[in-house]
Amino acid sequence: MPLTLTPVTHGKLCNGSRWVIADEDDLARKVAHLALGQSRHVAAILAKIDKKVPATRADTAKEAVKRLTVPDNMDPYHRDGWIFQAISWIAAYRNDTGAVVRAPHAILAHKGFDGMQLQLDVANEKVIAVVIFEDKATVNPRPTITGDVWKGIRALERGERMPELIQETGAILEAHQLRFPELDIDAAVEAILWEEARRYRVAVTVDDAHDDDGEREALFKGFDKMAPGDLRRRQAETMSIPNLRKWMNQFAAKAIRQIEAWRDNV
Repeated sequence: MPLTLTPVTHGKLCNGSRWVIADEDDLARKVAHLALGQSRHVAAILAKIDKKVPATRADTAKEAVKRLTVPDNMDPYHRDGWIFQAISWIAAYRNDTGAVVRAPHAILAHKGFDGMQLQLDVANEKVIAVVIFEDKATVNPRPTITGDVWKGIRALERGERMPELIQETGAILEAHQLRFPELDIDAAVEAILWEEARRYRVAVTVDDAHDDDGEREALFKGFDKMAPGDLRRRQAETMSIPNLRKWMNQFAAKAIRQIEAWRDNV
């Protein structure tokens, strides 16, 4: 597996995990597949289902490479944000293969939710929670959390963006009807209207200074005020990447080389 997830709980504040890259080459291959739009293939691999690698057309490869490339004279934030969302999707699938995780956005600057996960009961007949992702690849994790992230969570707690959340939930469930034939989509959509069914998963990049337990807890201070209630509502994920922008550049280059190799072998 490309990532190792180590559980971390900070009292009643939040719970979650540290992500550590166990195999960077494998992670780059999976992100390359996601850039090609092959999330179903990656999901099958993570579920340990042996599947043939899809063919890579030249035109598809060209668009995937574009997704992983920063245009001249542009900031890398959109590219790096998409890569981190792809890694976040892999971590979510790795952590709970029984849940329904929405595939990463196909558009770099998409304004919708960073990610979503539906958690089901043991019979796979009811949705017990919708987990809304806040994924941030940043060199300033605490200001990003207290600014952008808390603002988004407060809005959702006030009931804002509910039509978008309902539509997204219905679309995800409809896409997985064959996998969960006994699931009542209308009942599932109704369930997310209840506050306790809405949970939040905040994932940020950090440097080594924020990676010990004390600094990590300080990073998420106030989470319990933004999303009060059961501890399960507050999931905090971190991935330590020193020299974030430099690492993103070399990681994107590695994923691009993989895409080009698949294209040339068609």
